[in-house]
Amino acid sequence: MPRIKREVELEVKPKFSSLVEQLADELRNNRAYGQPVIEEMRLPRTDALRVTVIWDNWEGVPFEDRSNTILQAYEDVEGRGFRERIVLATAFTFPEAYEVGMLPYQVLPLVRKDDPVSVEKCVEAMVEEGASLLFAPDEPQLRFAKREEAEACVKRLVKRLPKSEPVWAITRDVGRIEPRALD
Repeated sequence: MPRIKREVELEVKPKFSSLVEQLADELRNNRAYGQPVIEEMRLPRTDALRVTVIWDNWEGVPFEDRSNTILQAYEDVEGRGFRERIVLATAFTFPEAYEVGMLPYQVLPLVRKDDPVSVEKCVEAMVEEGASLLFAPDEPQLRFAKREEAEACVKRLVKRLPKSEPVWAITRDVGRIEPRALD
């Protein structure tokens, strides 16, 4: 296998300036819910950061351009020094993050006909909360990395839709078994 050495280009301008602006706005506002989900992880014993952005707006954007967009947004908001601390910038849509196992928790509405809220109201609240429509446009999915995040979402949904406590459920994927032919 060949050994290839490349220089990191710090001056690469992203091709998706509207996404840079939207992401920079999110970094400034630091909302408690919705999209994008921005996770910063400080690496042990260093000042270096790993940044992951999960956002349905990445749909159709090449991975290299996603990273450049993240780096430029951070530079615009936090300055060049902060940007240079980011050693890894990754980006996924919600379905992509789910497929690689990053989002095992899901908040679901389990609405019965005698419940005080409708499926339509639940779907509307889920979309406002940041549910992804990329899995299926008519079936939004609220997915999370940690149970605590899913629980906080349920609290916000109940606040948004009073008396809806019994409707919301949190599930956790424990792994998918691929079908295979028996010998």
